[in-house]
Amino acid sequence: MQFEVIPASLDNTDAIAHLTLELGYEVSVEDTRVWLRELIASPVHLVLVAVTDSSVCGWLVIEKRLFLESGFAAEITGLVVGVNFRRQGIAEALVNSAELWGREHGLTRLFVRSNVARDASHAFYPSIGFNLSKTSHVYVKPIDLSH
Repeated sequence: MQFEVIPASLDNTDAIAHLTLELGYEVSVEDTRVWLRELIASPVHLVLVAVTDSSVCGWLVIEKRLFLESGFAAEITGLVVGVNFRRQGIAEALVNSAELWGREHGLTRLFVRSNVARDASHAFYPSIGFNLSKTSHVYVKPIDLSH
């Protein structure tokens, strides 16, 4: 299958929202448009899409992060390939493009976090050169905006 990896545009909003739903997140097209607009405008983010036959078949977000304890690094904060497009090299191409972006920004480390329930990703990332560094828990606390 032929595909290309390119920077996302707002024209990709509907397809990105659809793929995000496939990933298991409840999201609206309008929220996706707002968030995508912000990410596209950000100097420390890049949103990439894999496109085949004018269809978006995957997306990835890469971020330049600054850690007080370890300095700058690139982090993949989201990656999804549509269920009908998996196992065709799309995820690896997206990651390779993200790595290139990190290199162009002088970043020497690439991080990705993966939900413990995503078994396929636990085989995928080591197969393309990632090493398991640690496991962690994620805690979420809602912020009450009424105060």
